[in-house]
Amino acid sequence: MVLLAACLFAAGSTFFLLVIKKPAPQQGLHYNVFKAENGWGYDVLVNERIFIHQPFIPGKPGNIGYNTQEEAAAGAKTVIESLKSGENPMFGQKKEQRSGVLPAQ
Repeated sequence: MVLLAACLFAAGSTFFLLVIKKPAPQQGLHYNVFKAENGWGYDVLVNERIFIHQPFIPGKPGNIGYNTQEEAAAGAKTVIESLKSGENPMFGQKKEQRSGVLPAQ
């Protein structure tokens, strides 16, 4: 009987940890990429709170988003690197070209 109770407790605990319990929120700086109206955009988050919401390519005329998820992620990573190094994260097309986000024209 004790062995059966221990097995049921172990199965219930495993089920709770794997299925019911939500993962802990990420701490620090991170980003989420999302589908925007005119392409892809990103949010930079600090401890799960939106710090920067960028639905379009900064420094580019109009409200045109990034062409792909990967380009939006590269833009977000560049902003995070700037924040971590103490630089101003707002940048235009030239800085994005240097970082490899946009092709040179």
